[in-house]
Amino acid sequence: MEMKKRQEDEERSILSELPDDIMVEILAKIPPKFLYKTFRCVYKSWYRLISSTEFMNKTAIHHNPGIFIQSIRYFRSTTNTSFLQMDGLNFNLTNLGSSMGIIRSSCNGLVLVYEPISKEVNNLCVKNLLTGPTSLTLPNCLSGCTHKHGYHGRAPGRILHTYCGSALGFDPLTKVYKVVHINNDGYGIEVFTIGSDKTWRKVPLPLPVEKPRRGDLDKFEDMKFFWRDPVSIKGQVFHWFVDSEKYIFSMDISNEKVSKTKLPYIGKTIMKEHYDLVAMDEKLAFVYKGSESKIDVWVLNDFGRQVWSMEHSIVANWEEEKKLPQFMKLVAVATWRNGEVIMFKAIENFVWDHHDFIYLYDTKSKEMKEFKMKLQYVTKFIPHRSSLVSWRTEMD
Repeated sequence: MEMKKRQEDEERSILSELPDDIMVEILAKIPPKFLYKTFRCVYKSWYRLISSTEFMNKTAIHHNPGIFIQSIRYFRSTTNTSFLQMDGLNFNLTNLGSSMGIIRSSCNGLVLVYEPISKEVNNLCVKNLLTGPTSLTLPNCLSGCTHKHGYHGRAPGRILHTYCGSALGFDPLTKVYKVVHINNDGYGIEVFTIGSDKTWRKVPLPLPVEKPRRGDLDKFEDMKFFWRDPVSIKGQVFHWFVDSEKYIFSMDISNEKVSKTKLPYIGKTIMKEHYDLVAMDEKLAFVYKGSESKIDVWVLNDFGRQVWSMEHSIVANWEEEKKLPQFMKLVAVATWRNGEVIMFKAIENFVWDHHDFIYLYDTKSKEMKEFKMKLQYVTKFIPHRSSLVSWRTEMD
């Protein structure tokens, strides 16, 4: 027994003497979940190392991200959360239950969650689902938004919408996390800096507003525009759909500047109902359904200069059209493997207790196949990469 303990002490001593850069390379290849349960308890210096954003960026090279899939049954007031991971050619789907709340955004392993406490009280909070139940509850928004969800339209085909758009970001210059929120374009975007702000701040939008649009609980059924959660690029730039055929709104989290980003020139008039925005290999992708059998994917390669390029064209031949849904009914919801795989959800007529049809397009093989796992009432897809980062980490 003493010999074994002496051997373990010697091994720890050797490891503790290794240079930090070598330790980073070793620890970065270990899954975050295992690191949290085991290695963080060995040395305080290791705990500080594996909890840093720099280490998180290093582990991102070795570990594939997954996707939170949330099924929100508004009429039953329930939300079920699963986590989908791709391991080579295999998929692993883990059911996380129904007590998590509604995930609005993910950044560096942290998530922004909407937690309905009661009909009158609804909180936005930040937490790391890997490291435990501790969370940071944000103060009420100045705009008075309650962050609720609701259905638009009538069955069949009712669509679940949020009343506002919100996201969690990270400022690489100041090393702080910020939350952005909007529910009324006449009011502007609200920003909350974690660790320094006591209340939200207002940032104006880059346009005059004649008829401010907002999520009005009493008139929700009649509204034609709803603010959505933005597409997050590395948690540093956010992009919002704004009901336009010409531009979207973009926000740099560091300088908090909101600007218009022109949509790509595609050779014809853009139909706003025919495009989706997704993050693709740490860039913004504009996915346009040009016809029942053709989808083009444009990528914003230079955000500052607003330079787009057409990267992929998805074309269904006559034989494939028999097996695949009409492309006009597909919505791009996420990407995988550094943008190599695009995930689509088929929008079908509303059917009680129906299974959603999910399709995966491989940009390398240029094949689109139906996802075999059965998913039900899927409303939200949130890309997520686990880490040990805390909202306190960069400030401690």
